[in-house]
Amino acid sequence: MLLYDPNSRGSRIVKNILSAIVTLAVIVSAANFVQNTTSNTYQDLEPQMTTMQGIRQTAQDSVTFAQSMENPDQYAAQIENVQQYMSDYDYFTKLPAYRYLTATSLPDRVLSMFHHKDQQHLVDSMQTTAHNLDTQTKELLDAVDKTMADDFTQHAGQWLLQVDDPIQVNELIDRYGKQRNYASMRELLTDLQSLYKLREDVKQQVSDAVGKLHNTEATAAAIAVPERNGDLDPAGWYTLATNVASTMGVQIEQTVEFSCGGQAGENPNGFVAAYYCQMPDRTQRDVVHILTTHPNWTQTARSPWLVDMVKHELSHRSIMISCGTTQPAIAGNRTEAVTNSYSALYFGADRGRIATEQQGVAEYAMDAQSDQIAASIHDGNCG
Repeated sequence: MLLYDPNSRGSRIVKNILSAIVTLAVIVSAANFVQNTTSNTYQDLEPQMTTMQGIRQTAQDSVTFAQSMENPDQYAAQIENVQQYMSDYDYFTKLPAYRYLTATSLPDRVLSMFHHKDQQHLVDSMQTTAHNLDTQTKELLDAVDKTMADDFTQHAGQWLLQVDDPIQVNELIDRYGKQRNYASMRELLTDLQSLYKLREDVKQQVSDAVGKLHNTEATAAAIAVPERNGDLDPAGWYTLATNVASTMGVQIEQTVEFSCGGQAGENPNGFVAAYYCQMPDRTQRDVVHILTTHPNWTQTARSPWLVDMVKHELSHRSIMISCGTTQPAIAGNRTEAVTNSYSALYFGADRGRIATEQQGVAEYAMDAQSDQIAASIHDGNCG
């Protein structure tokens, strides 16, 4: 008869195996318990954690955006406030309770079980700080939005006239003309970034338009203009003037009545023979008008003065494209003299002929000062 011998080698092996299995089962059960307990804790808090992390990231992106803009010092106070609350928020993420809350290793998860109250307190404190951070981020973005809106209000009308293609300017005008509401700071930031990029694209279009303008001015100035009245007949002079204008992308319209911006009359001041009309809707941007009812029209139509006259009006347009207005601040009360100088310097208009034809009209008289102002405008200084 066989008897069980607990001291036998086989019995000891079986006992050790059973002990190992029991120990492993206890460890696995404990690990599962820790895993489930800590996972459940994090899952309960995960929505709040995700929201707070989003607020923190938006704050950082907002600071980066503001610092990338022109003159970021104007937002220095708001940026400092946001950075302070980001530091306050980041302080909590360095605490042990936060590490245990987001732990992935088993030892940290075990320790996390003993910090449940600390974790809840931590999340409550972080939520308060995140709320304050969100408020400060809004103040920063509101300041940026106001600066951009002010810039838009001041310059959009000019940009519309300056650019060759108004599609993006009109988009900017349309977007600023609508009520904009946002569900979060991230939505506000994203929209401001989009508006800023659109604004920068428009400003680049303005720069491109000015560069193209200067190239075409040189082309127009290179067109040969005969010096004597009899060198061409009226049709020839008009064709030549039209060629100069078309080089600039401009058409000449003959009219019997002066009409621009609400002013009308057959011949205001008895002097106007041609005019360029700056209208806010671009309808007259690429048009030069010739007044055929001017007392001297018959003589003008038979002379190179017709071409000089058109070049003067083209110079008004060039100044408008460069500065956004035909009357930039740098010109002061010498707009017409500066425009004459511009036509002589950059369109090749004949100075002697201009002086003769406009003799006695002081506001059109060129001198060194008007030349200097015209050159400054051409170089991008509008005052």
